[in-house]
Amino acid sequence: MAIRPRPVAYQAPRRRPRRSPDDHSALPTRGFLGLLPDLVREGLPPELQQFLIRGPMFSLIGFYYEDPRVHYEVWLQPRLSRVELGLHFEGDGPSNLRGLERISAHAGAIVAALGPSVEGELWDKGWTRVHESLPLERRTPEFASRLATRLAEFIGVLEPIQRKGLS
Repeated sequence: MAIRPRPVAYQAPRRRPRRSPDDHSALPTRGFLGLLPDLVREGLPPELQQFLIRGPMFSLIGFYYEDPRVHYEVWLQPRLSRVELGLHFEGDGPSNLRGLERISAHAGAIVAALGPSVEGELWDKGWTRVHESLPLERRTPEFASRLATRLAEFIGVLEPIQRKGLS
């Protein structure tokens, strides 16, 4: 029997990552993400607590104020063992670029407040984002609290810049 190379279009079946024994104590993804809105609100000043929520859906949840195309997002990426959180501009290309430029004009202050791991970038489909990638941990209430605290820091720094640019 001859062994032939796989055709170019072949895709190996996707396998779920094996769970470690301590994964049994992890919350389901939807329940984990569902903890975030109240925790994020607790970390924000009153004038920023009135966000709206999109999701949780799949492995992400979004928080927005007026336009859901401009939102803060927490995205669990188990295949990469990462969590991305940040501000996403997912409208039309020119608007997205203006949003990123508005935020980038304050890059020094943003890095001083949030740290050097925060980056702004052009992304998929003409979208842009200001985000940070963190290691994915077990989905516990404690991890949810840490993510919510970090997202509240992002919102507290970026949303006043965002609002100032819209007025």
